Amino acid sequence: MQSSTDAPQVSFLSRVRSALDRYVTPQLHRYVTPRTVRPLAAVTAVTMFVVYALGTLVTTTGSGHGCGDSWPLCRGQFIPEFAISTAIEFTHRVATAAVTVLVIALAFGVLWLWRARLELRILAPLMVVALFAEAGLGAALVLLPASPVLLAIHFGTSLVLFSSVLLTALIIYELGSWDRLRDQAVVPGFRILVFALALYTYVVGYLGAYMRLRGAEIACTGWPACNGQLFPGFSGFVGIAFTHRVAAFVLLAGTIWLFVWARSLRASRPDLYRGSFYALLAVIAQVFAGGVVALTSVARYSQLLHAGLVALLFGALIYVCLQTLPRPASARITPDVEATPAQSATPSAAAQRG
Repeated sequence: MQSSTDAPQVSFLSRVRSALDRYVTPQLHRYVTPRTVRPLAAVTAVTMFVVYALGTLVTTTGSGHGCGDSWPLCRGQFIPEFAISTAIEFTHRVATAAVTVLVIALAFGVLWLWRARLELRILAPLMVVALFAEAGLGAALVLLPASPVLLAIHFGTSLVLFSSVLLTALIIYELGSWDRLRDQAVVPGFRILVFALALYTYVVGYLGAYMRLRGAEIACTGWPACNGQLFPGFSGFVGIAFTHRVAAFVLLAGTIWLFVWARSLRASRPDLYRGSFYALLAVIAQVFAGGVVALTSVARYSQLLHAGLVALLFGALIYVCLQTLPRPASARITPDVEATPAQSATPSAAAQRG
């Protein structure tokens, strides 16, 4: 038997639910639509890339403590006095605040519209978790003594956040078009190769971040030789820098292999070819950017370029990874949210235009 004290509570909850259904839900149906969420995803991905680049700039310029030891305020102020290091760190914090709002809004919009898709039910929470993990690591870097390992973890979390946002944007733009290509079977070996390359890229990115934060980049002068030697050994700072170069060469070879294999599948799987092609462009550009880093004695612009290309390479490989996985059974039965005119083109037609 229900007690009399429960009745007001039930009545109150019912009134709240009724008010939400009457006033809030219609507005969500009106404004949270594919036409608003898709551009939001694109803006969020671009903004996240800018924040990623700003984070690299903070590290390379040593501006991590440009706001002193205070967080989230900057030198105890909402808008601090101007100084180069302070301006860089403060700009990074403002951009991070903007991307926080964008990521949370994107996660909500994606789950509101496409929560039936398993991939998006995973990616939306992942980007939010990575977002707050990134914020926590950023605060720890300000409040705690500098640590190369902590900075490297910060870099890795940024890469996960950027990739999850980018992949979410690509998925919702490709619903009803390229997304359907995933229903075609893929040779297991190809899937193993691209997943191995994505994981390897993440490890190489960590190694590069650790090398940069340890100050080992200048240990190898010249390029492609290291201090005038093809094999300088693996000891000390020279060994760290040389190991990174060897790892980058292996990554280049693996990406070329992936591209050649994907090119043979181009007629039936243009999506795999497209992603592999972008990955190849990114890794080639990254190799040359690494050479610029060595030849310019670690100029700041070359470091920004190098770090940005790592993010693009990882994003391209993660996209190919997704496309090698079959769509969930529910996605093959339930029609996706209507495609925009740009999405309605068939994959074969898009492949012919490409």
